[in-house]
Amino acid sequence: MSPLVSVFEAILDHIASTADFARSVQAALDTDGADTSTNQWDKRTAELFQALTKPAASLKDIPAVLDAIENVNGVGLDDRKLLLEDVLVLMSRLPSNSQLSAKVQQHVISLLYDDLPHPPDGYTAQFDATRVSITTPVAKDGLPVTYAYRAADGSNYNPLAPALGKARSPYARSVPPTHAVPKHALPDPDLVFDQILRRREFVPHPGGISSLFFAFADLVIHSIFDTDHHNPTQNNASSYLDLSILYGSSDSEVDQVRRKDGTGKLWDDVFSDARLLLMPPATCALLVLLNRNHNYIAQKLLDINENGTYTWPLEMDEDRLIQDDEIFHRTRLINCGFFMNIALGDYVGAILGLVADGSAWRLDPPMNMRESDHSVTPRGKGNVVSVEFNLTYRWHAALSKQDEQWTEQELKNFFQGKDLTKVTPQDFIQVAHKALISEKDVKGRTFGGLQRQPDGRFKDDDLARIIQDATEWPAAAYSSGCPEALRVIEILTIQQSRTAWGVCSLNEFRKFLGLKPYSTFSEWNPDPRIHTAAEALYNDIDNLELHVGLQAEECKKPGPGAGLCPGYTISRAILSDAVALTRGDPYLTTELNTKNCTQWGYDDVQYDKRDGSYGGLLTKLLFRTLPNNYPIGSVYAHFPFLVPAYIREKNPRIGNNPKYIWEHPSVPSSLKRTDVSTYIGVEQVLNDPSFLSTYDHRLFNIRPEELKDLIKTALTNGRETIEKLISSPHLRSSSGVWDDYFQKKTQDLIRDKSTKLEHSSTVDIVRDVINLLPVHWIAEEILGLPLKTQSNQNGAIYERDAYKHFAALGRYVFSEIDPADDWHSRLDSEEAFQELFHYTKGRLDEINNQAIESTKHSLEYVARVIAEFPEPTPGNAELAAYIIAAFVPTAAYFSQAIAHAIDFYLDVDKQEERAKIVRLCASMNEENTNMIMAYVYEALQIPLLRFDTIKLGDRVCANLFEANLDVRHTCHNVFCSILTLTVPIIIGTILGLKNIRRTAGVQGTLSQFKEKWNGLARQFYIDAEDKITPFPPSLKIDFDGIQPL
Repeated sequence: MSPLVSVFEAILDHIASTADFARSVQAALDTDGADTSTNQWDKRTAELFQALTKPAASLKDIPAVLDAIENVNGVGLDDRKLLLEDVLVLMSRLPSNSQLSAKVQQHVISLLYDDLPHPPDGYTAQFDATRVSITTPVAKDGLPVTYAYRAADGSNYNPLAPALGKARSPYARSVPPTHAVPKHALPDPDLVFDQILRRREFVPHPGGISSLFFAFADLVIHSIFDTDHHNPTQNNASSYLDLSILYGSSDSEVDQVRRKDGTGKLWDDVFSDARLLLMPPATCALLVLLNRNHNYIAQKLLDINENGTYTWPLEMDEDRLIQDDEIFHRTRLINCGFFMNIALGDYVGAILGLVADGSAWRLDPPMNMRESDHSVTPRGKGNVVSVEFNLTYRWHAALSKQDEQWTEQELKNFFQGKDLTKVTPQDFIQVAHKALISEKDVKGRTFGGLQRQPDGRFKDDDLARIIQDATEWPAAAYSSGCPEALRVIEILTIQQSRTAWGVCSLNEFRKFLGLKPYSTFSEWNPDPRIHTAAEALYNDIDNLELHVGLQAEECKKPGPGAGLCPGYTISRAILSDAVALTRGDPYLTTELNTKNCTQWGYDDVQYDKRDGSYGGLLTKLLFRTLPNNYPIGSVYAHFPFLVPAYIREKNPRIGNNPKYIWEHPSVPSSLKRTDVSTYIGVEQVLNDPSFLSTYDHRLFNIRPEELKDLIKTALTNGRETIEKLISSPHLRSSSGVWDDYFQKKTQDLIRDKSTKLEHSSTVDIVRDVINLLPVHWIAEEILGLPLKTQSNQNGAIYERDAYKHFAALGRYVFSEIDPADDWHSRLDSEEAFQELFHYTKGRLDEINNQAIESTKHSLEYVARVIAEFPEPTPGNAELAAYIIAAFVPTAAYFSQAIAHAIDFYLDVDKQEERAKIVRLCASMNEENTNMIMAYVYEALQIPLLRFDTIKLGDRVCANLFEANLDVRHTCHNVFCSILTLTVPIIIGTILGLKNIRRTAGVQGTLSQFKEKWNGLARQFYIDAEDKITPFPPSLKIDFDGIQPL
C-alpha cells in the first residue's frame, strides 16, 4: 500500500471515529432490545476505502455485458469475456449488507442451479425408483425419531422420489448425444494421450494453488463418484456430499466405523472408502482429520447436552444404542455441513481467487430465496450426478511434481515393476480390485508409510507433516498435461466414455450450459501443438469428444474471479455442479438447522470472517485436530490451499501483516507439558519469574497502534508498578470507601435493572448486576469512562458493551483459547483495548499538571496512583496502557467468582448458611469479613493437589479455571487488593434481598458445562443466544424487596 493511500485511510478512520462518537453520545439509553453498536460511520468509511482501492466493476467489464445482451438467447455466452467472473467479483467487492449484491447472488445461484434439470431428464441405464431400503435409528418406546438423519445409502432425500441420488443407482445423463460420430472414426485412445493429453514438463500452477487443494478435491470427487467396474453405468456412491468416504454407503459399512458405545463416536482415525488409499497421502490425512472432527463434535454435543437428554456412562444396552444413534446422526449432519462449508468457503473460494484477492465474501448456494413472483425457489429436492460431470472432475493434469513421483512409485509397486506404458485398462482394474479387497479392516488401514499407535491413532506429527508438505508443494498448471504414470487411467476413461456411457461432444456440452460452441480447434486452444494434433485426430471441431475437449482446452489466466484456472468449460461446469450438489441436498439446506444440529452444532459450521483466513472452515479443522502442530498465525493453517510464497507476494496486505507466521511449522518440542491445577501450584507458577507467562505476551500483542514501539518489558514493568502502587499502604487509605461504594452500587443496579411482578420483583443478578459491578467501578472510579447510564444518558458507552470489552480482554489474556478462535479473540481484544485506551488517555490528559485535590472525583484514585509512580514518569499513552493492563483483564473473573458464590448459596439446602452470611454482613468488622470470605472459599474451592518437579524447557499450563475457583489464591491481580473489602459486602447485599430465590425454570440456573481440552478441565457457559462463553452470562432471581442501607 502506498504512503498516500495509507494517509487517506488514516484520515477516513479519524473522521469515522469522530462521527461515531457523536452518534454514541446522542443514542438513546433504552435500546428496546436493539443492537447497541454505534460504529456505522466506521463501517461506511471502510466500504468507501474498499470501493476506491478495489472497485467492484470497471470499463473492462463492458464487452462481457454487451456479449451477454447480444447472445443470451442466441448462440450462447462467450465465456472468454469472463462475464460470470466479473459478476462474482462485483458481488465480492460490494458491501456485505448490499441489497444489490444479494439480488445479484440470487440471480447467479438460480442461473447455475437451472443449468441442470431437477430431477434429471435421462439416465445411463434403467432407473428403478422403487428399490429403496432404509434402516432407521433406534428410538425409545418404538416412537419415531425426532431428528433428521442421513440414510447410509442416500435414500429418502426426497420423500416424493426416495431413490433419487441414492448409492448403487445409474448415473444421470445431462446431455443426450445427437451429433453421431462413428466409433470407428474416433482416434485410438493411446494416440490421443500421446499427442494431446500427455505431460511433457511440469509447470507450476499460475494461481499458486497448492497440492493440498487437490487432495481435498479428491475427497469431494470420491464422495459423489464411485463407478462400478462391473457395471460402469452404475454409481456406487450417493449423489450427495454425505461424507460416504468416511462413513460408508451402506448400513454394514457404517457399522464398521462406529463404536456404538453411547457417545456417537467413530473408531479413531478410520474411514470407510479404501479407494482413498490409492490417492496421494494428503488425501487420507485430511479424511482422518474429518474423522477426528466427528469425534470432537460428538463429544461436544454430549458435554453441552442441549436438551438435557444425554447421560454418561450408560449401563443398559438399549439406552446406550438409542443415545449413540442420536448423537451419531446429529454429529454426521454437522460434520457434513462442516465439509460443505470447507468446499464452499475454502475450496470454491480458491477456485474463484477470493482468498488471493483478500475477500471474505462467499457464494451461498444453500441460501433461502424467492422468485420475482414471490414463490419459494426450490432447494433440498434431491440430486443425481451425471456422467458428464464425472468427466469434468478428471484433474490428473494438476498433480504436483511430488505427488506425480509418489503415484508413479505406487503403480510400479502394484504392477511389480512392469513398464507402466504397457499396462492395459484390464490390468489396472484387476490390480486395483485386489488392492482394495485386501484392506477390509478399517481399524488396520494405513497410508503413506504411517504406523498406527497402540491406541489406534496416527501420530499428529506425521499427519501434520503430510498436510504441511502438500500446502507447500505447488500443484501443476492444468495446461501441463497428465503425467505418464496415469496413462492407463486416461485411456480407460476415454474408452468408458465412448462405449459404456456414450457421452456427448464438447460442443454439445457447451451448448447445454448456455456457452458459445467452438467453431475451430484454434478457438478451443490457441496452442498450435495442441490444436493441430486435435484437428488431425478429430477432423471436425464438433467431433471433439467431451473428456479430451475438457482436459486440453485453453486454460484461464489467474485474476479476480479466477483462481483455479482450468479450461473455460470446466470452470463454468464446476460452479453449476457445486450449486446443484449443495442446493439439492436437504441435509445441507432445509434440514441443516438448530433443531437437528443443536444451536452449537449449527454455529460450528458457519464461517468466521474474523479468523484471519478470509472465510472458510479448513483453518478451524487444522487448528482443532492438530493444535500443537500449527503455530497461531501460521499461513499453513490460514491459507492451506495456496502456496505460502504465492499468497505472500500476491496480496501485500497479507504478506506484510506481522500477525502471520510464514515459516514451515516445526515439529513440536518433545519436552513434556505439565498441567498445574492446584491453587498453590498456579500461584507459584504465576509469581515465579523463571516461568515465562503468556499473559504479558498476549497483553503486548494487543497494545494500541500508538504504542507499537513500546517494548514488552516496558508494558510488563509498567503494569506491575501500577499493581504494586494499588496495594501500597499509602494508597490503601483511599480505598476505605470501596466497601460503601460496592454496597450502594449493588443496590442501585438491582433497583434499576429489576422488573416488578405482581407480588415480587425479578432481576438477572449476573448479567445486570454482578457482571456490571467491576465495569462501573473501573469506569467511574479508575478510568473515567463515559458510561451511558440513568444518571449519565449522554455517555458514549453502553454498560453491556463495556462489559463485552472487559470480557474480551480477560478471555484473550487469561483463557486457554482454542487455536481456531485465537485470531478472532485477539481482534476483539485489540478493538476493546483501543477503545478503552482512547478514553483513558483522554482522561489522563485532563489531570496532567493538576493537584490531586482539584481532580474530579472519578479520577482521584488514579491521580493518586500516578503521583506515586516512580520517576521518570511515562507519558500518558504509556500510563493509559499500564492502567488498562492492570485493571481490566481480571474484571470478568472477579464477577465470575461472585456469580459462582451466589449460585452456590441459592440452593435450597444452603438456606442456613445464606442467613448466616446476611447476619454477618449486617455488622461488618474484620472478624465477620473473614468469616464471610470463608463461606466464599467453601463455595469456590476444590481439593488441593501437588505438582511434580518441572524441568527447564518444559511447558507448564496453569489451569486458571480450576485454580481460580478458590479466591484465596488468585491474588495476582488488582481486585485482590480490595477483595476482602468488596466481596463480602457484595455477596451479603445480594443474599440479603428479601425472600431471595431462583427464578423458576432454566433461567434460574447457570447454564454451564465442563470439558477436557488438551488434558485440562475447562468450564463454559451458554448465553441467551446459545453461544459458548467462558464467563457466566445470566442467572435470574426473584425477590420481595431490598434491605435498607
